[in-house]
Amino acid sequence: MKILALHCDYVRYEPIEKEIKFAEEVEKKKYEVKEVLLLLTAIESNDNEDTIKKMIEEVKKVMKEIGAKRILLYPFAHLSKDLKKPSEALKLLIKIREEISKISELYSAPFGWNKSLELKVKGHPLAERLLTV
Repeated sequence: MKILALHCDYVRYEPIEKEIKFAEEVEKKKYEVKEVLLLLTAIESNDNEDTIKKMIEEVKKVMKEIGAKRILLYPFAHLSKDLKKPSEALKLLIKIREEISKISELYSAPFGWNKSLELKVKGHPLAERLLTV
């Protein structure tokens, strides 16, 4: 699993068009989350429930270091060329959501959509990092 973690003043996104048949249902409108840790997340072929446990521990560390209270989980296949099949990735993504919701206020962008994305990353030394789990 690869995650680009960005501590943001705000993130705005809008689902534009379904990209795959396993795309989640979502209302096509503009969404905005403020003061958020954005997790651009690629689920890779070898990822499983153990990977999720490790990912949650890494995310907890990041949240503590930067003082984040909310997370936006954003499926982002562009971080890897070794992706899990979409149907299997969606199952893991749902599990990730369940686990993150236990530790944080959670927002989640839809899986399987082309989306427009606008964000403003905070300007501190820990605002940007790549997590490889």
